[in-house]
Amino acid sequence: MANGISKLAQVIAERIASQTQRPDMLELGTIQADMSLKLDRFAVPIPQGDYLICRSLTLPDPMAVTSATSVGDHGSHSHNVLRPSQLAPLAPGDRVLVAWVNDGMDLVVIDVVVNS
Repeated sequence: MANGISKLAQVIAERIASQTQRPDMLELGTIQADMSLKLDRFAVPIPQGDYLICRSLTLPDPMAVTSATSVGDHGSHSHNVLRPSQLAPLAPGDRVLVAWVNDGMDLVVIDVVVNS
């Protein structure tokens, strides 16, 4: 009986140790004035170019321009599709959600986070 309890305690201790040794997969950070990424739990900022950004954080403004040489009797025209302010590109001061991927080798800024 004592041998079984000892084995159970060993398994529990190993699981706790393996869980506490793994870093979080998601983390918060802040974009700095030079566009480096300062993680909340890491003292040294990560330079721009050394982290990845989700495509949605790079949308231009306007997002699209449509034009036609002729539309009925109205001639040529164009329309700007403006980017909503909520989809603005990364900017200094933005709080961001960051994912560690490829066994912690790559950082990906997933999105800007805001207060509720």
